Amino acid sequence: MRRIFIAFLLLHVSLFAETLAIEHFKANVFAKSDKKPVEITLGLIFEGNDIKKNEYKAIDALNIVIGSYYAEDLVTSRGKELLKATLIAYAKKTHNITIDSVFIKELTVKTNPTTQEIVEAIKKEGVFQQQQQNAAPKQQQSQQLNLAPPLPKRSLIPEENGINF
Repeated sequence: MRRIFIAFLLLHVSLFAETLAIEHFKANVFAKSDKKPVEITLGLIFEGNDIKKNEYKAIDALNIVIGSYYAEDLVTSRGKELLKATLIAYAKKTHNITIDSVFIKELTVKTNPTTQEIVEAIKKEGVFQQQQQNAAPKQQQSQQLNLAPPLPKRSLIPEENGINF
């Protein structure tokens, strides 16, 4: 009898639970190593009661909680589990939302490199050297294929009837 009651209770809870999917959520967090902002892209799935009705509260809780993490912490499994637990607890405490579970569908960390870092990476790949090597034969070909008539040379001796500038 107890098993039937528990099964009925779980079925009842699962029937009223809703699912909210948040795709391509972008936020900026700091990196521990160089204190520069790093762009995070998240895809989350929330399960809970009346979660679709309170979508704006769930997004607000996510915005506030994600800002308290470093980028290096979010890429570890421990950091992801801590993010989920913190998000559930914060939503319950602040907005009175019951979130049963949070699933991470996507988590991408994209650094914002400086111009100097981009130039160094391009130099390391040797792209500039290949372009310079390819440009040198083209310059030689363009000099050989110059078929334009020569321009008349201007005389430095003043003409008698002409206007000299």
